[in-house]
Amino acid sequence: MDCKTHAIPAMANGRVPLVDCLLEMPLFEGLGASAIARIATVVSEVDAPSGTVIFKQGDACRGLHIVVAGLVKLSLGAAQGDEQVVELAGPGGILGETAMFLDGPHVLIAEALADTRLAWVSKTTVLAELERTPEFTRGVIATLSRRLQHLLVALENCTLRSGTERVIGYLLSRLPTGPIDGRAMVTLPVKKGIIASQLNLTHEHFSRILRTLATEAMIEVDGRTVHIRDMARLRTYCLEP
Repeated sequence: MDCKTHAIPAMANGRVPLVDCLLEMPLFEGLGASAIARIATVVSEVDAPSGTVIFKQGDACRGLHIVVAGLVKLSLGAAQGDEQVVELAGPGGILGETAMFLDGPHVLIAEALADTRLAWVSKTTVLAELERTPEFTRGVIATLSRRLQHLLVALENCTLRSGTERVIGYLLSRLPTGPIDGRAMVTLPVKKGIIASQLNLTHEHFSRILRTLATEAMIEVDGRTVHIRDMARLRTYCLEP
């Protein structure tokens, strides 16, 4: 499937104009309305239906994709067809910044996991704005720093924590605000196999851990919905002798 790129409309299909979306994104934090308006004149809007491969490993990088709505999987692929999910990028997520700043090809595969709306900014525009606007430069540095911090946490999880600790940590990270009476409901955003890969687990290992937690009466799994029945014990489970 191909992405469809078009100029920014004032309003299309009832959607929020892209310029308004840019104002809410961390990358453009600190920019004034005039700077945002200037950037918006050279930003393209990209529609990527679910299943669209936005770019592949080895593709030339000509700019940044910014997720406006939807969900994108970033992964490493192997010749035998295996993949390692590196990140799931939701609204505000940046795609392709490493390749762009290193002036090299993309090293990851980006695939839309849902119908996704993207903003595309050319490499020329990004570099010119870095020279022109200190606030944009600080926004880029902050975005890259958050990405590095995220990857370091992921590395720590994969190397220093058990599979069970990783799964429990993932569930707790997706808790809604203010669980009631030690109970909560977590909805998995994607298929279990994708989450397993992101946690550096096999699908079978991930499912086995969920079954163990369910057997211990801490959770109940219904498709992509996980009902947490005993929050206190789930938080301390890995510390039990």
